[in-house]
Amino acid sequence: MKFWKQQLTTKIASSFLLLSLLTVGVVGGVAFFSAREALREAAFNKLSVAAALKEEEITRWFEDQQREFLLVVEFPDVKAKINKILNDDEITKSDSQTTYEILYQYLREVNKVKPNLQEISILDRTNKIIISTNKKRLGKYKPSANVTYVEQVERGSNFRPIFYVSPDTNKLTVTLAKVWRNNAGVRQGIILANLNLERIDEIVREKTGLGDSGETYLVGSIGSENKFISEEHRKKHLQGVSSYGIEQAMLGARGLELYRNYKKVPVLGVYRWLHEQEFALLVEMEQHEAFAPARRLANVIVILGLTAAGVLLIGVYWLSRQLEISRKQLEDYSHQLEVKAQEAETANRAKSEFLANMSHELRTPLNAILGFAQLMERDQMLNSQQHNSLATINRSGEHLLALINDVLEMSKIEAGRTVLNPESFNLHRLLQIIKDMFQLRASAKGLVLEFETDPNLPHFVVGDRGKLRQVLINLLGNSIKFTSKGGVILRVKVKSWHKQYPGEKLCTLYFEVEDTGKGIRPEELDKIFDPFVQTASGAQARGGTGLGLAISRQFIRMMGGDVCISSALEKGSTFYFEIKLALAKRSKIDKSTKRQVIGLAPSQESYRILVVDDRQENRDLLAELLSKVAFDVRTANNGIEAIEQWQEWRPNLIWMDMRMPLMDGYEATKEIKARSGEHATVIIALTASAFEEQRAAILDAGCDDLVHKPFQQEVIFETIGKYLGVEYLYKGDSENYDLEEDSDSDMEEEVKLTAEDLTIMPKQWIVNLNQAAIEVDADSILQIIEEIPENNKNLAEKLRKLTSQYDFDTIIELSSI
Repeated sequence: MKFWKQQLTTKIASSFLLLSLLTVGVVGGVAFFSAREALREAAFNKLSVAAALKEEEITRWFEDQQREFLLVVEFPDVKAKINKILNDDEITKSDSQTTYEILYQYLREVNKVKPNLQEISILDRTNKIIISTNKKRLGKYKPSANVTYVEQVERGSNFRPIFYVSPDTNKLTVTLAKVWRNNAGVRQGIILANLNLERIDEIVREKTGLGDSGETYLVGSIGSENKFISEEHRKKHLQGVSSYGIEQAMLGARGLELYRNYKKVPVLGVYRWLHEQEFALLVEMEQHEAFAPARRLANVIVILGLTAAGVLLIGVYWLSRQLEISRKQLEDYSHQLEVKAQEAETANRAKSEFLANMSHELRTPLNAILGFAQLMERDQMLNSQQHNSLATINRSGEHLLALINDVLEMSKIEAGRTVLNPESFNLHRLLQIIKDMFQLRASAKGLVLEFETDPNLPHFVVGDRGKLRQVLINLLGNSIKFTSKGGVILRVKVKSWHKQYPGEKLCTLYFEVEDTGKGIRPEELDKIFDPFVQTASGAQARGGTGLGLAISRQFIRMMGGDVCISSALEKGSTFYFEIKLALAKRSKIDKSTKRQVIGLAPSQESYRILVVDDRQENRDLLAELLSKVAFDVRTANNGIEAIEQWQEWRPNLIWMDMRMPLMDGYEATKEIKARSGEHATVIIALTASAFEEQRAAILDAGCDDLVHKPFQQEVIFETIGKYLGVEYLYKGDSENYDLEEDSDSDMEEEVKLTAEDLTIMPKQWIVNLNQAAIEVDADSILQIIEEIPENNKNLAEKLRKLTSQYDFDTIIELSSI
């Protein structure tokens, strides 16, 4: 009641003051909480970025140490010396001392070059230290409970270091270990290396962008407690630590929240469990510091509001304007990103269209070149020199076709669409073709080109022939390019045999390309497989794009292996890799490619075939090829003519080009299939495109199948036979058809032998045969078979057949006494 009795000016002043305080309080509170929320989001973004960067850096550091450790023990000379000292039966005392000293000096040099590998030791099979960079450790025994075993390095693979407190330094330590096995897989010893974790502490201590109170630390489960892994924190807190963020991370969770840290201080924290290293990473900032700008903003607003309402209004207006400007900037930035994305998509579409057009324009004339070359080979009037010239044209054309396919493959790699295309192929033939390809180039430079292949190397395997061929061509091409004297050697060996499924065998093949060229500098070895990176010698040669090795490594990794290198300046380089391939039997299709169709078998109907193509040379090529074997052939140069010919002539099969003027093959196929009814005409697409994704569109249009240009004539006849049931006459049928059938039946005929059949030989001979089969040693088996007397040729031949089929299991069963 006293308020209403006050003077009007007082009431107005009081009311204005009350309203001003209420307004300032509301505005100040709203500003504080809005700014606090924005700062909270910004702080979490900053902490998340820091956590992601540190996680990546920590993971990469451990991968680098793992890789460097394996490289230390994988050099061939070092491996040979380690094998010597771990096998006491194969080394004399004087050689042992010399080998020990060489290995000790090598490990000391590794310590200097790679300080992160602090202490490197070699243990024998009893875990006794026989060589160590710390001589105080010699003769002691190292327990294997806390070591981290490392077998190979693959990006993205799990690597879980085991942390423990070193009894010598009282510091957290990680010990890398590689079990050393002999060729039979028997454990001979262990190679150990203690990691220097100072770099991990440096990564953790880095506080850039985290303010004054920001901190990063690592927590792992050591014993029964959660303890700090980073040394700086561990010195201050020797006992177990706990907080909401730590507990959540140790449970495998990843998140960001407000909570109290291990010091019970309110923080904004980002926690995550690093699965590969099996410890928790936490990045935190005190809430007091993070929200300080919000408090300062609210205080300024309150002070300005109490000073004058006008300043408050100006401040609110200014704040709204700033928010509007920020929003506008974000919208502009978002619009720019959309424009960039559209430009990138347009560029990708243009690139794909360009590659498709280039593929068509290159493959179309190449189809005519290869096709007419194959037709000319049928001419009986040609002499041997002309036949050789045509064979050269065919080989060169096929090589050019392979290069075109490789260019398209590179574009697929960039788009992430590269896949393996396994097929059965003749490995020996592939190697011979590659050798013929490089022999002239090597001879021109005065180099010796050698191919050393394992006697047990299988002939027929299942794998991606194109990618393996590209890898070998790239490695051999580089070796010849950068070698001026000496030579280049390709070695292919069978490393091991495996059984995957009943009746299916796998073999691990080892490929090695060694040259006597310029070599590669040590500092360039880690970068040589990066895209667009060239060595100093490569840059001087002014050739290549720096993509070859990167593509080769990706292809081999897709096949389950990896490309590695060892090199020495002015001595040469060696690239090597391993892949697993399934064994395949020589199929009848493989044999039929050698048989030339010369006509139709008698007592067959007259088959009508329509050839549709806008290029006259392609029409003439296919029409002439089919006419030579007595097919009734007509041609059309676009889709409209194709429909007219189909209505008038009703062909049994149509070869349809897909890209034509007026009406393309897609529309023509749809129209013909729609009018055909139940007895639809067979339509096979002929396309110069190498993009497999177009297969779906071609088949959806109604085509029954497709054949790529340039085509092989055997593929044309085989496709017609598949859909029309046509039977052919082949060149030389009267001479060797029966022989081939017999050969086929022999190859597929089951070898029938019993254990009693071997009893004609001495017991020791049977024991030797059994041991050689267990060791999968085909050479030894063949030598043992030579001891069989002449009057038992049948037994020798059956055993040779089992050996050629790599059926070592059957030999083991037969020779088991």
